[in-house]
Amino acid sequence: MDRRVLVWDGGHDYVNYKAALSAVGLEAVVSADREEAARCAALLLPGGGDIADRLPSEEERVIAAFTAAEKPILGICRGLQALNVFFGGTLYAYIPGHQSPEGDILHATRAVGELAELVGTEPLVNSNHHQAVHRLGAGLSVRQWAGDGVIEGICHTALPILAVQWHPERLRTGADGAAVFRWLCRCMEKTSGG
Repeated sequence: MDRRVLVWDGGHDYVNYKAALSAVGLEAVVSADREEAARCAALLLPGGGDIADRLPSEEERVIAAFTAAEKPILGICRGLQALNVFFGGTLYAYIPGHQSPEGDILHATRAVGELAELVGTEPLVNSNHHQAVHRLGAGLSVRQWAGDGVIEGICHTALPILAVQWHPERLRTGADGAAVFRWLCRCMEKTSGG
């Protein structure tokens, strides 16, 4: 099985993502290069800056390539937002209560389906964002919510795509953040035939 996961490079340090992928036997390839993307078996869209009305064209192209090839995609925080926009959804520009100047905040959520199988039905997760899903994109299904109704997890109904609004790569208490990365590994095994 090809174990390379493209971590779409937004110009940040991805130490936590690299460590989380490595812990489940996957190799992070940090790049924003289309040729490098074509050689990877899965895509991780990491957290990062805000999204305006549209995705940057290169990011849109790489998501389109991975979805067309039906390769697994994992979105984290901004990555969830990017996937929602890619599939035609919209975002709230600002929501209160999910970000703190001191860093991550912990809050309870409710999960169903695939996410409940991974992290339980009432996982405690971390949060550090002010944008969130407003209108859900086509083909996406909600799998996790915060107490205030903010969408915390989604999946695609036909493609191997899972995304969470929280940060499993740096979650130290609460839900098993590694379960999300193990999901990616299992999807890569299925799509590569072993």
